[in-house]
Amino acid sequence: MPVKPDLLTQIFGFLSTFARFIGQVIVDVVHYILPSVTTLNALAEPIGYLALLTLFVILVSAARRVALVILVAGWFLIFVRLLLMAFRVG
Repeated sequence: MPVKPDLLTQIFGFLSTFARFIGQVIVDVVHYILPSVTTLNALAEPIGYLALLTLFVILVSAARRVALVILVAGWFLIFVRLLLMAFRVG
């Protein structure tokens, strides 16, 4: 009876396949632009992993900016509420 891989193995397998695919697409684009470069196929997987890491860093930095804006807005609204309470407006 075949053993089914666990979830973590499946996730890493998917990321490896996705990185290989992205790397091959980038290699194909570079080969289309620079046809004289012919030995890039060996770099397809490392290029794919670097592309995945780059996308992850971009997404995380964008999420950090959004979280920072939400936090600053929250503290500003609490400060405004404290001022309104102090001057008995609200």
